[in-house]
Amino acid sequence: MSDDTDDETRDRLKGDAPDNRGDLPRIDGPTAPDASASPGLLRARGLALAELRRQPQARSWQREALVAALLILASTAAILVVGSWCSIVDVERLRGRWLSLALLVAVQVLGIVAAIAPGKSLMRVSAAALTVAAAVAMLVGRNVGAGAVSAMPGIACSASHVAVDLIPLALVIYFVRKFAATPARVLLAGVAAATTGAMAGELSCGRDFTHVLVHHLGAALAIVVACALLARVRKPETFAP
Repeated sequence: MSDDTDDETRDRLKGDAPDNRGDLPRIDGPTAPDASASPGLLRARGLALAELRRQPQARSWQREALVAALLILASTAAILVVGSWCSIVDVERLRGRWLSLALLVAVQVLGIVAAIAPGKSLMRVSAAALTVAAAVAMLVGRNVGAGAVSAMPGIACSASHVAVDLIPLALVIYFVRKFAATPARVLLAGVAAATTGAMAGELSCGRDFTHVLVHHLGAALAIVVACALLARVRKPETFAP
């Protein structure tokens, strides 16, 4: 018995003996799907593989955040320059409203960075707190019941606010779609876009507290809601955190 076993072992080493491993199940490759997997899991797997084929290298969120912040700041500056050239924006108002404007710039930068950065819950909380501080500064800067008298209806401020926010809104939607769009990220991105119109309103409107509350902050809220709705309609390019 032992001699037969030794002979069989030698034959296997020489490659003469038949290989009975063909009865074992074959694996076509590391990407072969499991037939027993659920449809949802197979779909998620297919999306992940398609993403890897399209973008094999991971994006750096720091670079994306820097580019997004610079583009949004540049678009805001261009809008304000055009408004000043058209005598809509009054640069002289900068001296009396520098605090609210400085807070709005900080909200714009921190908001879009926090919307792109993975994790960073503390950064998002800070951006939200800064947003509240900027809104309060905008209101405190206007005396209740006082302000410039204008024949232009208040809705004109709301319309112009929304109009100047369209370019920043398109930018933040473009960048947010590159990452997994959570509600907190989308809302902060909308706030970053809405600050452009808020800055233009601070430099072009001299009306009172109530007008700012209804038509300026109201228009900003509309932009945030629009950002949330558009982010839900458009499928993100990646599901990475």
